[in-house]
Amino acid sequence: MSAAQLWRRNCWLVFEYSVRSVFLRKASWAGTLAFAACLAILFPFAFGTELIQKAEIRHGAFWAINEFVVALTVARLFTVETEGGILEYFLSTQVNRSAILFGKILFVVLYLLSIQLPLLLMWIVFYNVPGNVLLSLGSTLLPLLVLFNLGTGTIGALLACVTARSTARDILMPLLFYPLQMSILLAAVSLATMSDPGIVMLAGTSNESWWTAMLGVPVLFLAVGVLLSNVLFQE
Repeated sequence: MSAAQLWRRNCWLVFEYSVRSVFLRKASWAGTLAFAACLAILFPFAFGTELIQKAEIRHGAFWAINEFVVALTVARLFTVETEGGILEYFLSTQVNRSAILFGKILFVVLYLLSIQLPLLLMWIVFYNVPGNVLLSLGSTLLPLLVLFNLGTGTIGALLACVTARSTARDILMPLLFYPLQMSILLAAVSLATMSDPGIVMLAGTSNESWWTAMLGVPVLFLAVGVLLSNVLFQE
């Protein structure tokens, strides 16, 4: 077996093991989705039915809820795995360190997407999203969510490694996570609003600049993760 085939096999092993661990904790996925549903229902009550019809508020509410859910999910996934000794198990089997990193990032991307798609349906229903907006967002929102999750997964994986031995991990990781996450959050919000024909205020930065941010964050953090994978997992 070649080195590339072994790496892909190790990456898939990490991904498959992570998926199986989720099926053993079904309440974790359902609980997070219930939390997202509560936020989606409460936001219209907080803003009022008239204000929520404004496109800026409608999009801002979606991405605010999405950020809450993403932060909760990423923290929960890596905390549970650290406490359960799953990472130590992979390290003891001599699996390639970068394969562990890529496998975990792929898992986080798809896991977040499995929660975001139902959340997107809730957003359409509760916020009375017009049909013309759905047509305009159709080719933009799904790629945005995938890139957003990819950037989130890389940031979360690296921070989980850096803070693994910290006694204040539950406090330290969110403090580090939000500033690093902010660039792809701003890019996602800007690109989503630019795709909505009902938006009155458009961001001054061009679409190309925001797409560069969405693509650049995953590439940057993936490169750092691969280069420092051995050092990070030694921590």
